[in-house]
Amino acid sequence: MKKYLISFIIFSITSGAIAHAPADSSGNQVASKEPVTAAAPTEQGYFDFLRMLHAEQPKKSGHLLGRLARPSKDLGEHKISEYDTYLKIYFPNAHSDHVQRFMIESFVDQEKWDEAELALLKFVYLYPNSALKKTVIENGYVLLEEEEYYQSDRDKLVTLLQEAPRSGEIQNRYFKFLSAVHGLRDPKLKPLFKREAWEYLRLYSHLPRASKALMGLAGVDLSNGAHHSALMIYEKLMTMYSTSREFASALFQSGKLKQEQFGEYNEATANFRQFLKQFPEHRFVAEAQYRIAAIADQNFNDWTTAIGEYEKVVTQHPTNVYTIPSLLRAGEIQATKLRQEEEAIATYNRIASEYPDSTVQVTKALQRAGKLYEKSKEYEEAIAQYMVVHEKYPGTEGALVSLEKCAFIYEKKIKRKDKAVEKLNIIVKEYPGTKKAKKAAKRIKKLNK
Repeated sequence: MKKYLISFIIFSITSGAIAHAPADSSGNQVASKEPVTAAAPTEQGYFDFLRMLHAEQPKKSGHLLGRLARPSKDLGEHKISEYDTYLKIYFPNAHSDHVQRFMIESFVDQEKWDEAELALLKFVYLYPNSALKKTVIENGYVLLEEEEYYQSDRDKLVTLLQEAPRSGEIQNRYFKFLSAVHGLRDPKLKPLFKREAWEYLRLYSHLPRASKALMGLAGVDLSNGAHHSALMIYEKLMTMYSTSREFASALFQSGKLKQEQFGEYNEATANFRQFLKQFPEHRFVAEAQYRIAAIADQNFNDWTTAIGEYEKVVTQHPTNVYTIPSLLRAGEIQATKLRQEEEAIATYNRIASEYPDSTVQVTKALQRAGKLYEKSKEYEEAIAQYMVVHEKYPGTEGALVSLEKCAFIYEKKIKRKDKAVEKLNIIVKEYPGTKKAKKAAKRIKKLNK
């Protein structure tokens, strides 16, 4: 629009100069030697035009189409483009608050409720001292109350309008506006959040919070499955804002993407090792160590290295959520890949002794140890492992399965029917009314014949 106005003014002035140029002796006009200078359009002129444009209503086609005639649909989009252009030039000064109000009203006219919501919040956060604020907020309350689109988030939106900052520097209020939009967790607002976040970065990329805006953008891309662009945003953050607080998270997330989405396992491992070195107290350190172990294990088949890396998780982060899975996997590698059955049994028993409150994991570990003893035909030792589950966690599904295994070994392997019946009777007694109890009772009858 700015170029259009300049071209229009130049054309008008140039045309006027030719029309009034001096004539020669034959009456022909000659070009003036006076230089012609075009006047730049003023902000007031631009705003006056926007005010006129905002009042403009869609026109119907002049063609003789009878009932087929419809109002033009392009005016609404044209209005928004003009308002946006003005704001890119003059924000946050001049008549920016008036133009932002035009934005709200135009989106409402077009029934673009998500855009109207965003424009309303933007006005309240960015123009707290505007003379229009009271009217805009009052109209906003009516909009939120009457329009069904806002039903699910109505209370949140009202709270945001009421608690929007009334002072502070514009860049801080803009960031709070971004945070408010992001906090709504509305999928329909994701593309609008991205647009506003990029605009914030265009205006304030030199400020510390720019790195937070980048993290928000990367998060939206991740949720949309745009993994490559998310990775590039993390790389941008690490390159441009290497001293920011967000650097650690960006480094960790880059490693995850390289591992999970792009199969760049060496690069992912390098990211995680750098992360552990630079941020040893970060909340993601245990997961980073676990991922290093998992890459060595699952992608490189480097079993010895994998066990060593899993052991680091256990010793350095003994209470972390990744600790028991590390021990379980280490035991599995020892048993199935390295053929170190005794070491695997020791690892499984370590879980039982060090994490007795983790019922499901302990049960799994003890049953795996029992299977290893069965495989080597050490049946008494296998039964001992299974019975620990029953003794420590009676009444659980794991205890029931362990009792069944003991009964099977006594009957089929050791040939001790009396002991098999003994274990089956425990099932009948401790799990009355279950299918397993009924099955055990039938088996007892058969064994007693």
